[in-house]
Amino acid sequence: MPVRPSSRLAGLLLLCAGLALRADTPALLIRHATVVDVAAGRLRPEQAVLVQGDAIVAVGDDATVASSAPTARVIDARRRFVVPGLWDMHVHALWDPVAIDTALPLLLAHGITGIRDMGGSLAVLQDVRERAARGDLLAPRLFAAGVILDGARPVDPSISFAIASADEGRAAVRRLAAAHVDFLKVYTLLPAAAFAAVVDEAAHVGLRVSGHVPGDVTAREAARAGMHSIEHMQAELGTFCPTTASAAECDSLIDEFRRRGTWQTPTLAVRRARAFSNEETYVDDPRLATVPRMLREQWLSTRRDRVARLGAAGYARMRTEYAHEEALARRLHDGGVLMLAGSDAGADFSYWGSGLHDELAALVAAGLTPLQALRLATTAPAAFLGRTSRVGRVGAGAPADLVVLDGNPLEDVRALSRVHAVLASGHWLDRPRLDAMIEGARLAAR
Repeated sequence: MPVRPSSRLAGLLLLCAGLALRADTPALLIRHATVVDVAAGRLRPEQAVLVQGDAIVAVGDDATVASSAPTARVIDARRRFVVPGLWDMHVHALWDPVAIDTALPLLLAHGITGIRDMGGSLAVLQDVRERAARGDLLAPRLFAAGVILDGARPVDPSISFAIASADEGRAAVRRLAAAHVDFLKVYTLLPAAAFAAVVDEAAHVGLRVSGHVPGDVTAREAARAGMHSIEHMQAELGTFCPTTASAAECDSLIDEFRRRGTWQTPTLAVRRARAFSNEETYVDDPRLATVPRMLREQWLSTRRDRVARLGAAGYARMRTEYAHEEALARRLHDGGVLMLAGSDAGADFSYWGSGLHDELAALVAAGLTPLQALRLATTAPAAFLGRTSRVGRVGAGAPADLVVLDGNPLEDVRALSRVHAVLASGHWLDRPRLDAMIEGARLAAR
């Protein structure tokens, strides 16, 4: 069982997050804002956003909305832009208590108010849920797999169930359903028969299946079986439009995904980091100080080994492969495949919070517009989660999750990293509080 963080550190993090807010906190009125209507792809200037508790109750003409809330606490957002709270749809944050003390504050501090956690510890997931429900912990909204379903010798035994047969696969699904996970994640070494059993049993218990395409299964077979999303484009296994595939073969697979509604999470930025990790910028990145010591040392050790093993020629090959992945991401998007933005935070040089900003910038570099990239972290997660009436928009009836920016993200996607303030589950986190959260994460990572 993981060890709980010290009460002193937990208290520091709660203070930094501003959890002194009570349920009877007065209404909050954000005035003179330019609201980014992500679905419509337009800016709505001189708007007011009225928040009560954990809900947005009104959005509209500044003077009109303001007149309806004369006693509300007022935030002046003049010359600033308001976007829905972002969702990072591929994160590893729930595997260790130390990660909790670093990952969750960093995610919120960078405007990520919702995450899809792709595998960790059931005990940590339960602990976070219970603490958040009690009001002891401010966390992004969670959509979590709990653990990974892998083969008899899992890639990472610490966060996986080892499955060798169809019967073991069905039993694992039932166990996870009883633990109230939100979905199932399958992985690379899961046998084909066990994969088929997992997908079938998942349908019976009302859970969807996401993750890697197992090595014994093709991407087309995974889509036909009903796999809800495929991560990383899987080019490293040669199962998803590899460089050797003809244009016709790849187009046929893309059409299959589009028709079946199979989602794709490219995680370009973490793959770019591997291809360019011989550059010194990766060891000089100040964000390394916010990564827990053991994980930070693992990243740096892996990098040293990779640099020694690959040399200049090896890195040149990796960069060619990454250029293929960039082109494939654009091809998927243009082909109508449903897509999500995910950072793979927790993997090599992919940071909680800012890693999603890196991912959105990588998607724009691949050929998407800033608006298209922003949708993959807002309206697309809403559709994926079946919450289009709530998530991914700034409007009446939506949860009180939004980000106030110092720049226009429709002009420059990097404006999403210029966070002025965050509203998370109704908690107003201004810049000093966000800075304190980042510093708290840095202290926890030592």
